[in-house]
Amino acid sequence: MTVTYDLGSPTDLTRVRYHLGDVEITTAIFQDEEISFVLSEESNDVGAAVVSCIKSVMARLNHEPDMQADWLKIDWRRSAENWRALLAEKEQQFGLGARAASGGQHGWRPDMGMREAPSYDD
Repeated sequence: MTVTYDLGSPTDLTRVRYHLGDVEITTAIFQDEEISFVLSEESNDVGAAVVSCIKSVMARLNHEPDMQADWLKIDWRRSAENWRALLAEKEQQFGLGARAASGGQHGWRPDMGMREAPSYDD
């Protein structure tokens, strides 16, 4: 397994690492092969790959229990909250995730025999 981060000749793999903040070679969260796999699964869409990697980290954190021993405290929930905030930011940045849509829609139901929008004249 390899880990690379080369800004001299950036690839999609480098871009995914940049958006994840996974840029330290010695402490990398993802191996190059994992990111390449996610990119192929997401049709080489960098934004979708970033979101998928963040969700993967969050899933991994769900399996880690919080613990405390004397002065040492490991709080994975807080880490998960940070990843959740990054997920929301990246979904918005790349135009992915849930979108709220409203306005300009009528409350009529074509399945009830109404073929046109109702007239709201009084």
